[in-house]
Parts: sequence; structure tokens; C-alpha cells
Amino acid sequence: MNYLKSRENSYAALLSGLILGVVIAFLINDDPDTSTLIAAGAIGVVIGEAIMFWRWHRQKKSNNPES
Repeated sequence: MNYLKSRENSYAALLSGLILGVVIAFLINDDPDTSTLIAAGAIGVVIGEAIMFWRWHRQKKSNNPES
């Protein structure tokens, strides 16, 4: 639950990862189909979530050095 509370202000980063994935899909293919857009968006979301989780974990570790 603490993870979700710490993410309140991080949804902009997640949304930008989603948009970045869609933009990359359009750059790779002039007219991408729906499945390509969904896959690119999902990859962007997964990367954004992984980065945010890594930052949260690092911050948690620095606040509690005994863990």
C-alpha cells in the first residue's frame, strides 16, 4: 500500500512512457495496426513501472538502511 501512495505524483511519468511507446510504433511503421499500438503501449507502461518501482525501492532502502 505504501508503494501506491508514493506513486500519486508519478502517473505523469507512466503516461509519458505509454505515449512514447505509441510514438515509437508510429515511427517504425507509417500505419501501425491496433495490436502493434497496444503492444508498444504495454511495453512503455512496463518500462515506466519498472523505473518507478526501482526508484521507490531505492528511496525506501535509503530511508531504512538496516533492510
